[in-house]
Amino acid sequence: MILNQRSVKTRYNRVHRLMPITNMKLLTITVFVVVGLLKEVSADEVCYGDLGCFTNVYPYDNSMFLPQDPATVNTRFGLYTKLNRDQLQVIDRNDPQSLHDSNFDKNKDTKFLTHGWTGSWNNQWVIDMKNEFLDSAEDLNVIAVDWEGGASAIYGRSVSNTQIVGAEIDALVKFLNAQYGEYHHDRVHLIGHSLGAHCSGHAGERMPTIGRITGLDPAGPSFEDRPIEVRLDPSDAKFVDVLHTDCNTGPAGLGIRMESGHADFYPNGGEDQPGCQDGPGGDSCDHSRAYQFYIESINSSCKFTSNGPCTVWDWANCNSCSPLCNYMGYHAQASTPGTFYLETNAAPPFCIA
Repeated sequence: MILNQRSVKTRYNRVHRLMPITNMKLLTITVFVVVGLLKEVSADEVCYGDLGCFTNVYPYDNSMFLPQDPATVNTRFGLYTKLNRDQLQVIDRNDPQSLHDSNFDKNKDTKFLTHGWTGSWNNQWVIDMKNEFLDSAEDLNVIAVDWEGGASAIYGRSVSNTQIVGAEIDALVKFLNAQYGEYHHDRVHLIGHSLGAHCSGHAGERMPTIGRITGLDPAGPSFEDRPIEVRLDPSDAKFVDVLHTDCNTGPAGLGIRMESGHADFYPNGGEDQPGCQDGPGGDSCDHSRAYQFYIESINSSCKFTSNGPCTVWDWANCNSCSPLCNYMGYHAQASTPGTFYLETNAAPPFCIA
């Protein structure tokens, strides 16, 4: 509410420099904005066709906003394969021909890459991760998930929009099944950064038999210590692995602090990453290390060997790969759950052999 009042004042000040405006006009503008927000916040449910209904009451009260219309969120799916590694092919679940005209192969595994707040499918990390997957020995479908329309809103509104994106991913997988008879959920791997991790969680909640979800420093604000219905958690897939790289306490930390998967990795303790500065800008750098580590892990011969299982925040006593170890990143093992610690270099290559 405060943010919107300030927004009104900002608009007023700009207009006032250009033309006279009476206090009554300003009051009228403010009343319309406040009434509009109160009307939205007072609503507790909205329904969007085949995506279903959404609410902002418990447990979905981590944002006061209801999700925006799917047309505004504008979730899109862009396919890359080895045959079109530099030419994105848009797949529209309302247009079956778009799928059949694409290079999607129902006999191959599919990686979904989902960006976070203020992002898009053109983010460099999405392009870099796509390229690493297509450079690997595996022959994969790689789908970039774009929800720039919903991710460009104020943070609280974008938090609620993660529900729409999750529903859209689920709807696309259902579309694949409808077109091909069966596209097994084990073939699906959702990878999301920040809010994108929670988009993946919402998708997994709708299809819990999905093979794997990877959370790359899932967003902390509005999700820390919240019920599992609104955030990424182990029940969302057969295997959920999470990288924590910026889980400082207080407003500075951008990532979630709590254990959120079957295997949780806290490189360098999960809070401050080597090579990232302290103070302004440092948390953004820490937050981005999650996808940088993951991208490197795909094809590197160095496997980011991690000590464990550990007790969270007792890293000093987690100094050996015994009795169990795991590998942070793409080669994480579902057979070895727990909490893991490792150290990295301050610059690429990050993995310490």
